[in-house]
Amino acid sequence: MHWETSTIDEVKQIIRRDLTKCTASQIEAFHRFAIEPYSAKLLRYGNVETAIIIARKGDDAMYWEDVEEGFNISGLSSDGMILEHGCNQDELHTALQRWL
Repeated sequence: MHWETSTIDEVKQIIRRDLTKCTASQIEAFHRFAIEPYSAKLLRYGNVETAIIIARKGDDAMYWEDVEEGFNISGLSSDGMILEHGCNQDELHTALQRWL
């Protein structure tokens, strides 16, 4: 099986699917912090790769980690790089609850 990184359109589909499992307060929080998804650099086990940032709250970002297939939260460097490689396989509602 050949692995390929997730596209922004695929992540948008995952977000739409996962929002159906969210509470009203989680949906409100998502819409408050959601941004147009974009690809950002991420240091994963010594290799610079990418992940897709979907929301920002100050210097923190929520992103889709396509190797683990889950949402994670991390601070961002001054140049926009994701600082912490998370290995969570969280659906959106779980990541939002941790963020809140």
